[in-house]
Amino acid sequence: MTKLLKTLHNWLGFIISLIMLLVLTTGIYLGGADLFKRLDNKGQVYSELTHEQKAEIATKVLANYPDATGVKLPTEMTPYVDAYSREESIFLNSALKEIGSQVKSDNEVWRFIFFFHRNFQLSDPGKHANAISAILATVIIFIGLYLWWLIRRGFKWKHTLPKNGKNSALIKSHIQLGLIFSVPLLIMSISGAYITYGSWGSSTLDDNRVKPSIAQADNLQAQIIAAQQMWPDSELVSVAKPRKPEEGSYIYSLSFNGENPLGLLQTDTINIDFYSGKLDSAQTFSDKGLAYQAKYSARFLHDGARMPTWYLLMLIISSIVGTFMVSFVLVTFARKEVIGRLKARAALHLQNVDV
Repeated sequence: MTKLLKTLHNWLGFIISLIMLLVLTTGIYLGGADLFKRLDNKGQVYSELTHEQKAEIATKVLANYPDATGVKLPTEMTPYVDAYSREESIFLNSALKEIGSQVKSDNEVWRFIFFFHRNFQLSDPGKHANAISAILATVIIFIGLYLWWLIRRGFKWKHTLPKNGKNSALIKSHIQLGLIFSVPLLIMSISGAYITYGSWGSSTLDDNRVKPSIAQADNLQAQIIAAQQMWPDSELVSVAKPRKPEEGSYIYSLSFNGENPLGLLQTDTINIDFYSGKLDSAQTFSDKGLAYQAKYSARFLHDGARMPTWYLLMLIISSIVGTFMVSFVLVTFARKEVIGRLKARAALHLQNVDV
């Protein structure tokens, strides 16, 4: 049984190693781009705003930039205002003075690498190949941990980095790095597969529920303040216009950073009908149903986009380590199974010629 698992671990690891190498290296780029974006504070220093100040900023920005589809308010992570649309982001300070902009079409390199990471630019076939490789990577990691458990001999830091390029040193480093980074690598593999095959689930809202008026109709500022007062301890992060307004209503969304076990950001939402001032819905993360929670968690546990910066940094480091681990697999397997067998066949051929 152990021999079978070892063979499966080696061959399966080698077969999907090239896919894993592509996914990990593109993931490093995407994570690094997000990290540098967070480090760019646009010259602003975060200062906490009152509920009234946030409501005023959101109201003025949406009035001054009618083409914007929403506004992101200052947070510790991004201490500036972002009036965004599908085509462009305009950055402003808290006094609403423009401090920069970004045309999203200028970021074609990022888009190319994102979709290469997601589906290798092959649409659905690439997406499924990626997800299946993530499932296989999960199996490989669990087999590797089990095989180590059978022959565990303690934890030795000296084996973490290979002393030389010999197979034995590379394998010891592969095992040691796998032990240290097994948890984040498993998180990335499992969440990557779940993003493709998991379900968002249906809404937990009752369509026949009462929708109370919370503020004056057609008064955006008053409605935002009233919404914030519903969750006084949550941080208002953004206000977004409806994508497809229905006739007779204009339901916009407010996103909040609330409490949840994973530390995810922007998980809680309040929807308000601007024309009537009525509350359409108010849902925290725990209100949105198990399927939705699982899909949302997988999405951002995988790339760290709505996670604290320390978590994003951990994913980047784990991807770098994973790249080395996969490279070690390619080198040692090629030496042993490919080059070794070719040499053995050549030696046998020479032997037969001599005979």
